Amino acid sequence: MSFELYTKVKQKRQHPNLPVYQWKRQPLEQWEITRQRIYSRDEGLCQSPDDKPPKANGLCQRTVSLNTAHIDHIRPLSSGGSNHASNLRTLCPVCHALRLDRKHDGMRSRLVKKGLIPVNWRQFVWD
Repeated sequence: MSFELYTKVKQKRQHPNLPVYQWKRQPLEQWEITRQRIYSRDEGLCQSPDDKPPKANGLCQRTVSLNTAHIDHIRPLSSGGSNHASNLRTLCPVCHALRLDRKHDGMRSRLVKKGLIPVNWRQFVWD
């Protein structure tokens, strides 16, 4: 990456002073450590907002085990987010799948097949 491009990208990022490695996916070993740290910080509770459809309609699983927990980037890496702890939260699989993001289509279809979210899931999407 050229210095000029690096400078432009850095200025657009949410946390421009973070090292570049926090702007992209972490190596698996490092991600596992980050995952455990965020899960412990959130005490295994789903951090989706109480007033949003999954929790308001009783679809949220509320507590989740480390094995099934999803660690979500509040602001996606592709939109300038980072792997910094302030940009990460623990979500149950249902709340994560119902988050407004086209990248979650596959996750949603698997949860519909398992019966964890209703077929009319569009009314429960949140952001």
